[in-house]
Amino acid sequence: MNTQTRSVSIKETMTGFLATILVVLLLSSCSLKTQEDEATCRVDMEMRVTINVTDVKPKVVFDQLAREPDCAITVSPFVRKHVTLQVENAKVSEVLARVCSQIGCKYILNENHLAIKPLTIIDKMRAKQWEEFNRMMEERNRILQSFLPEGMTFEDVPLSSVLDEISKVSGLEIKPWKDEGDRKVTLDVSSMTIEEAIKAVLLYVDGEGAVLIRQKYFLHHSWGQYWPWGYPPAR
Repeated sequence: MNTQTRSVSIKETMTGFLATILVVLLLSSCSLKTQEDEATCRVDMEMRVTINVTDVKPKVVFDQLAREPDCAITVSPFVRKHVTLQVENAKVSEVLARVCSQIGCKYILNENHLAIKPLTIIDKMRAKQWEEFNRMMEERNRILQSFLPEGMTFEDVPLSSVLDEISKVSGLEIKPWKDEGDRKVTLDVSSMTIEEAIKAVLLYVDGEGAVLIRQKYFLHHSWGQYWPWGYPPAR
């Protein structure tokens, strides 16, 4: 009797095990079919679309956007802030950038799958660093367009000393590029902008076309190349 009971139990266990395997195989088949369907979707980030929405949930915008390239866009449930946007004939990439900038999200294009996710703490920290960096660059450029005072005349003075004097007036830290510091300058740069003065002294000493300016790059200060004519120099 015990032997028969064990035999029935084993058969039931095997039947359940086989049924589980069949379910797993069926789900795997469905998953592969879904992946194949997704692979046929092409998100054209250069395609132009028109969006006109006011105070709507982000999924509404992305669903509307998805209908244009005929591709599903996965939107995280944590992306909740409402969107107001009016754009006409804008690229998909531009729309995504504007929406994410407005509501604090990011888009990730992985092969042909587009996903919208909330910004992480690291994302927010990097964005803040970029904002600070851009502000510093704007301030530097503003200073470079400011004017030097009268009396900025140099006669047979090393380039390094000339740039030191310009640094004191401008508040920037400027030094020669490579080994050009000992080249002598005889020049009047009075009333020139900082940028014009830098160009004038570099032309005078036949420099390579750059100086070094020290400033904060994200979390540290370092010397960066400044090419007033652009790179390569177009004088």
